[in-house]
Amino acid sequence: MNILLPHHWLLEHLETDAQPPQIAELLSLSGPSVERVQERDGEAVYDIEVTTNRVDAMSVRGLAREAAVILRHADLPARLKALELDRPPSPAKSRQLPLPDIVNNPELSKRIMAVVLTNVKHTATPDWMARRLLQVDQNVHHAAIDITNYVTHELGHPCHAFDYDKIVKLGGQIIVTEAEAGESFTTLDGETYQTVGGEVVFKNAAGEIIDLPAIKGTANSSVDDSTTQILLWIESLDPHKVRFASMTHAIRTVAAQLNEKNVDPHLGEAVMLRGIEMYRRLCGAKVASQLYDDFPHPHQPTEISVFLSQLTTYLGVELPSRKVAHILEQLGCQVVVRPGAKGPERMERAVSSDGTAGGAVGGTADSTSPTDPDTLLTVTPPSFRPDLTIPADLIEEVARIYGYHRLPGRLMATALPTDKPSGDDFVLEDQLKNWLAALGWQEVYTYSMVSRQLAAESGWPFEEHLELVNPLTEDRSYLRQSLVPSLREALDANPNRLKLGVFEQAYTYHPRQGQLPEQVLHLTLARRGDHRQLRGLLEAMVDKFFLPELKLETVEAGRGAYRQLAEISTRARAGQTDRSNQPSPDERLGTLGITDDGTVILDLLVTQLAAVKRGHPQYQPITANPPLIEDMTFSIPASRAIGPVLDSIKTVSPLIERVELTSQYRRNFTFRITYQDPDGSLSAEQVAPLRQAIAERMAADHHAELVGQL
Repeated sequence: MNILLPHHWLLEHLETDAQPPQIAELLSLSGPSVERVQERDGEAVYDIEVTTNRVDAMSVRGLAREAAVILRHADLPARLKALELDRPPSPAKSRQLPLPDIVNNPELSKRIMAVVLTNVKHTATPDWMARRLLQVDQNVHHAAIDITNYVTHELGHPCHAFDYDKIVKLGGQIIVTEAEAGESFTTLDGETYQTVGGEVVFKNAAGEIIDLPAIKGTANSSVDDSTTQILLWIESLDPHKVRFASMTHAIRTVAAQLNEKNVDPHLGEAVMLRGIEMYRRLCGAKVASQLYDDFPHPHQPTEISVFLSQLTTYLGVELPSRKVAHILEQLGCQVVVRPGAKGPERMERAVSSDGTAGGAVGGTADSTSPTDPDTLLTVTPPSFRPDLTIPADLIEEVARIYGYHRLPGRLMATALPTDKPSGDDFVLEDQLKNWLAALGWQEVYTYSMVSRQLAAESGWPFEEHLELVNPLTEDRSYLRQSLVPSLREALDANPNRLKLGVFEQAYTYHPRQGQLPEQVLHLTLARRGDHRQLRGLLEAMVDKFFLPELKLETVEAGRGAYRQLAEISTRARAGQTDRSNQPSPDERLGTLGITDDGTVILDLLVTQLAAVKRGHPQYQPITANPPLIEDMTFSIPASRAIGPVLDSIKTVSPLIERVELTSQYRRNFTFRITYQDPDGSLSAEQVAPLRQAIAERMAADHHAELVGQL
């Protein structure tokens, strides 16, 4: 997630003389990456990428806290300014307005805070606030609305303003619950949605949805131009529920993007007090109720233990325990250092925030080396750092603040590991890809999600394609059932590379009633040109992976955009059995076809291929009798496919060992025929009847005319 941060807004929370280029460089080296520094309205504005796990840094205050630590370790003066917040006095009971009847569900909401503000004036947003909101790409309305957006960007926890009078008219209840399927609600921008069930919503006693919390307000409770009383509200919902509702309805607000990342509920008090302060200062508002705070299960700190030896192993450099503790404490952690003294003399020593050692507990002064590998650091992360859960997280924090660029750079003493996943399927996948790449084919990776057009071109019924509920883009809405349209699209994107051949090894997805989709692994190749190149590659694959003899049977080319299509299958050779000692059945391996635009496609089922491949060739005894080889040329009509012609020649006699197509000139095809008799040598006189039978079979079955004389 990217955060825009104006420099002078940063300086309200960070005391430093560092200039924007220095801050950008050092932040990028040790913290959030500053992608660019823009000039907006005469001021430097940082465009900062913050990783998803660092929701604590997705605000002005959070980035200032990061910058203060990073700049200090780069020997630049920097200090995080204190956040000065005043708790307003509660009004006299006689002048208090009643809070709504709030019914919380602790399983859905970790914390709820609320306060009623009255006498809210619709003043224009001050120039300084409007300028900052525009600099961070926020719309400007009026102060009563813009305050919540401003405070959210500044402190990092979303807050919301309800129209208090609308809540009262709706019954005066706010019930935290889950929606049923089919309920309707309209957001404050006028868009109407139907719930799918399971979204966290706020309802009144009548069951009417009055808010889509943590994401977007609804029109029936939102602030408008007539609002004079506001219910300032903060909730901390289950982040998984927030993301589910946000993605289901494609409502990707800033509030949703923060709340789905487990924003710290302990921030709620600071955000609430800042919001009250700004409503009082900018809108003349008065606090009209007690401050409501329902926080049933505050954060319970979890200790993480890490040995100094672990840091040395990971980082390749020895750091004193005092320095490590100092870094972690500056990041908000509590640290206890337990030196590696053995026996009952072991002591505990707390490290203060300035990095100096505290008094010894239960022992004498520490004489242990500051880099003793047995030193144990027990670290308690702050509530705003939920990403720190294991020792490696702490080591990474130390590394980035110490400086990745300061870690020793040393090449490995051995070659890079080349371990591949175990299992026959993975081995075959790897072998296929390397073999095809060596033959000049280009591997491509295409999307598993395809457009409506590509789904319709797949050859599978369009209505059977699984459609994504929340696609990233409209042209990637369906899970594909064929790789062919995607590869044709890749070829279309390279029109000048006429000899380009591409392949992909990926899954297709087919629906199953009441179950997850069936995933079928395909190896699909595509190129424009002569289909015989792919037929030759298929035969080479038989030799390379010791496959049984393949059969190609022409089928009706009504599937997808094929004008010719053949099914590829194999039957085990005589005597071969499967693992259950039963004769192996025909195995369908895939298809070979030509599309309407001349693209030749070879589509293989990798799982089936793995089932019939052998790890080594099958021994064939060498016959003592020499073969007799001759060529025959036939003129074959254009309507005839060559595959059936090859089969016809081969089935004329058992003495025909092999038939190959060697050349073609217009409609004249030359076949090389190998005759061999295992029981004796063949003479020309013995082959003559076979030659005659071949010519007759070709004429009868394929209307083919022999070129030349027998």
